[in-house]
Amino acid sequence: MVLTLTKYNKLHFNLLMNSPHEIIAETGSDGFISRQIRLVSLKPSRLIFILLIMSLLIIGICWGAYFENDKSLLQSQLTLGMAAITSNDLDSQELLLSLDEIDFTGHQGNFINLGKRGSIWLKATVIPNKRASSLNEQQILVLKKNRIHTPVELHYLSLNEQWVKKIVHASPQFHQNIVIRLPEEMATNTFYLKLQGQYLRTSLYLFDDESFFEDLQLSSFYNGIFFGMLLLFSLYHIMLYLRLKTPSYLAYSVMLLLLAAWFLSGQGWLEYLFPNASYLKNTTVIIGGLLIVAIGEFAKHYLNIKILSRRVYQILVLAQFFLLILLVTRISLHQLLPSSFKQASYALGLLTCLVIFIACLSAAIIGVKKQQTAAGYYLTATLMFFVMATIMGLSAGNIIDFHFSWPLLQMTSAIEIIIFSAGLVSIYYQQQQNEKAIELQLQKTQQKLVKQLEISNQLKDKVLNNVVDHKLFPELAKLTPFLPDIIYVQAIGNESLVVYKKNHQKIKVELACNLQNLVESFGDEYLIRIHKSYLVNPLQSMLLQRRTSADYDLQLDNETVPVGRKYLNEAKKLI
Repeated sequence: MVLTLTKYNKLHFNLLMNSPHEIIAETGSDGFISRQIRLVSLKPSRLIFILLIMSLLIIGICWGAYFENDKSLLQSQLTLGMAAITSNDLDSQELLLSLDEIDFTGHQGNFINLGKRGSIWLKATVIPNKRASSLNEQQILVLKKNRIHTPVELHYLSLNEQWVKKIVHASPQFHQNIVIRLPEEMATNTFYLKLQGQYLRTSLYLFDDESFFEDLQLSSFYNGIFFGMLLLFSLYHIMLYLRLKTPSYLAYSVMLLLLAAWFLSGQGWLEYLFPNASYLKNTTVIIGGLLIVAIGEFAKHYLNIKILSRRVYQILVLAQFFLLILLVTRISLHQLLPSSFKQASYALGLLTCLVIFIACLSAAIIGVKKQQTAAGYYLTATLMFFVMATIMGLSAGNIIDFHFSWPLLQMTSAIEIIIFSAGLVSIYYQQQQNEKAIELQLQKTQQKLVKQLEISNQLKDKVLNNVVDHKLFPELAKLTPFLPDIIYVQAIGNESLVVYKKNHQKIKVELACNLQNLVESFGDEYLIRIHKSYLVNPLQSMLLQRRTSADYDLQLDNETVPVGRKYLNEAKKLI
């Protein structure tokens, strides 16, 4: 029993840690566990693939509905016509001049990206569509923007022909978006906006009251689905961690919670939910840094980076530690540091995040080369993240004209979460199946040991009853451990050459006893005579082939054994 438990532990370790081809090498000659794993591994892969496709379809449908609504916002009672963008820094006095003298250039669409420009002026004209009943109906202008905390200046000509200037700040109530109700005293349907702040990205929408609240409800609905999914997945993996004590589940759960906190901060939910908590302002960068550290920690456990590559593991640990130092410095000395140092530390933090990402990606590639199942899922999700991060960075720098918004980032994050979770579920399912295969192998090993014990006892009884010469007992005892694995036994004078298979290798052993001694000692359960000089194991697969018109051979595991004419009927019974 001690031997059995030791073998069980060794099998358990190899099945959980090794790749499939390594598992086969550790499971004996019959490849029992490897065949079981191949049978069960197909089912979860298909199931995960189906779930992944369904999830992507659901996300695509929801996202299509969101953009359809986003598109319809410009087709409501009043539409917002973007007439021009200029880089000139106008003041209120210049607006009193003839508009023909101001250099406004046309702009397509409703998305604005300042890039490196400090400010721009917009000339907006409210144009009634076919369904509009009145221009005098109050409208709500919404600027959905990124986390650039700068106000917007609204300039318009009032009914008494005076230019009016209003400064509007972002509102936590509307997730840091800028909401402006267009004044009733506007003399014309044209007004001007001054946007400020480098890398400000915003989309302009015009609502009536009903469509404004519908948009709020729809946005809250999609946010609720996204954050609910994050919370549900996080709790699920915490339960898996409590049950299995596997660190990757805990690291993934922490990563999801930080991802939720990052989105809550980026979209202004934290400031809206906790208006009196001043320390929650401007925490998006801090939470984002912690999220990157958590992503690296998850990768270390998920991919077993320490085993895959020691050098990649050391680089990842150092990068995580350095990023934590930068975050702690920013939190503790934020008010004391000069702006130049803040910018340098921010750039250094981005570079460190890139190092962490490259280390995780390199580990995933190494894992794929070593046929690690989890690495395939991780590489897919990481490449998606890389593409989205690249597009987001190019969009932020105004290098490409692409409207990258929080909802789009939520959708890509949801897909990555589904891919990671599919990988974790696949690993969990595979572990369960591996444990079942181990139990079956353990039962088979125990049965084999019991059978060997029975054979040894029977052999002892025959020796005690003088059926078998007691002098032969040491030689016969050598045969009992591998008796079921024998391929054939060949007579060599008064001795025998035993050929058996172990771990896919053929081994030959010489015994100081003849074939008749073997037959009398073990009976015909494991050894059948098919030739005066050969015994074969009847439990193995074999093929009878004609050599001449009257002579036959048996093919046994790429071995050819002649069949005596006297024993042909016995050989045919075996077939």
